[in-house]
Amino acid sequence: MNIYRTRVPFILMALVALLAALAAAACGGDDDDDEPAGAGQQFTLGDLTIVDPWVRTTTTDVTAAYMTIKSKGAADTLVSASSPIAGMVQLHEVITEGATSKMQEKPGGFPVPANGQVELKPGGYHVMLMDLKQQPKEGETVEITLKFEEAGEITITAPVKKAAGSSPDMNHGHGGGMGNSTPPGGMGGMSGMGSPTPAR
Repeated sequence: MNIYRTRVPFILMALVALLAALAAAACGGDDDDDEPAGAGQQFTLGDLTIVDPWVRTTTTDVTAAYMTIKSKGAADTLVSASSPIAGMVQLHEVITEGATSKMQEKPGGFPVPANGQVELKPGGYHVMLMDLKQQPKEGETVEITLKFEEAGEITITAPVKKAAGSSPDMNHGHGGGMGNSTPPGGMGGMSGMGSPTPAR
């Protein structure tokens, strides 16, 4: 009888210890689950971070690159870009004039606000790759060198992806075809033209 009374508390203590160990393991698993899944590509240059760059597929001699540029410090400006697959690269914006919208080169480049961000997206700011030496295909990657007024240069690698629907970014040729007008209804998100917005 004394042996029985001795074993019961021992067994209970062992069960409590086992449950505590399982609970600790479960908490560790929850921490892993909280980690972001597939956060995307990031490239860092000083206080700047280039997030999720990508290039649109094309069957012509022009295409566009998009990304988000964030600053955790002073303001800066993206002033130019280049790519080995393009004979000419320009920084473009889409603007609305009356009942039409058109694309044009952005004077002065793309400003990145201090402790903020600027978004390059279809229907807004974008890096225009022209006189393509090869047409980027889905699944490939494209090298793009970005030059900032203060931070200097960085070369990033952007995956090539298909984009749903049409965009004025692609509704033109280069040279004399620049700035062709398209109805605003085809803009697909002109309300957010890619102007600088506060970082989240």
